Amino acid sequence: MREENKNSSNSEENQLNVRSLLRKRWVLPAVYLVAAAGVLSAVFVMQGGDESAAPEEGVEVTDPSYVGDMNPYGEDAVAVTASSEVVQMPVANEDDVTVVGYFYDVNGSPEEQQEALVYYNNTYFPNKGMDFAHVDGESFEATAALSGTVVKAEKDSLLGYVVEISHEDGVVTHYHSLEAIEVEEGATVEQGDILGRAGRNSYNTDAGIHVHFEIRYDGVAVNPSDVFQQPIDSVRDIADDQEKEEAPADEEKPAEDDEAAEDEDEEEVTPDENNDEDEDQEEQTELG
Repeated sequence: MREENKNSSNSEENQLNVRSLLRKRWVLPAVYLVAAAGVLSAVFVMQGGDESAAPEEGVEVTDPSYVGDMNPYGEDAVAVTASSEVVQMPVANEDDVTVVGYFYDVNGSPEEQQEALVYYNNTYFPNKGMDFAHVDGESFEATAALSGTVVKAEKDSLLGYVVEISHEDGVVTHYHSLEAIEVEEGATVEQGDILGRAGRNSYNTDAGIHVHFEIRYDGVAVNPSDVFQQPIDSVRDIADDQEKEEAPADEEKPAEDDEAAEDEDEEEVTPDENNDEDEDQEEQTELG
């Protein structure tokens, strides 16, 4: 009986001690920390203390937030396709040049079309590009309007030195009336690279010292002023629209010619003329 009372008093005393401890502010946080440490220890034990996750000695550890040029998947890096270039004027300094020849626009006004004619050998020819001259009449450097590959670099007896550069999507730029060239066929040039210097040619003597510039898509000449400061993709779109605008006019001409031919046939052959021919034949038969 005494032992039971003693155990009961000890139990009550322990409960009082626990309650007094719990009342202290630092006890619960300490309990939580001990529990967390126990959980982490259990996880480590369950993984068997795998050391493969730890780097070996002598292995450099790189911050995963910065991989630089390395591919985290161990594959060769693939360069992202650069955005299309913007078409630039074919001169080193745009402020030093002026336009002395304009592109011939079939939809332009009569005055604009007259300004875009080139007089050569007693004949006027439509200008398929633009002509640039120095404001002081001096020679100047001609530069690549776009990056590409030189497909022609030679001297022409009529046009002077000429350079042609092939670009993406079937676009080709032409540079005429150069007094000298600094590139060779097959060379790769970057936008803004010097191709040569402006000079004179026999085809457009009225322009004096100048550079003739053309830009074409699949052989179709496009107005350079429409594509300057525009992506190279715009050349294709403008060329397609230009062909659509010119196609109806070309298709109407044969129809007009056919109608004119039919009118001429009707005028040449009339009932009266048939009667006259029949009478002549009868007279010749009688005479024969």
